Amino acid sequence: MSEMDELRRRVEALEALVDEAMAERTTTHDLAVGADRDVAALQVQRRADMQVIRALRDTQLEHGKTLEAHTKTLAEHGKLLGALVSGQVAMMEQIGTLTTQVGAITDHLGIAPPGQPQEER
Repeated sequence: MSEMDELRRRVEALEALVDEAMAERTTTHDLAVGADRDVAALQVQRRADMQVIRALRDTQLEHGKTLEAHTKTLAEHGKLLGALVSGQVAMMEQIGTLTTQVGAITDHLGIAPPGQPQEER
């Protein structure tokens, strides 16, 4: 083989290696572009997820304040209801006492209590 043939063979081998390297470079570049797009999409999704999480947090804080106000109102209403029930019980006891006293008075006077028919004598 002559020197020129050897040189031609080496250049062809080198060109084949360069073609192979260029193909690998193109593939690597395409993969890098795809990965870059994927990362960008993930970043957009992450931002959207963070907005949702912040909105949920704000909503939970609002709900917490509302529940706190409702709890306070419920406690106040419970106290008022307790006072009303106590008043009702006291009034019923007074009515019972008055009824007894009216009964004693009507018995003493020999008349029928109000709301009852008179007995004939």
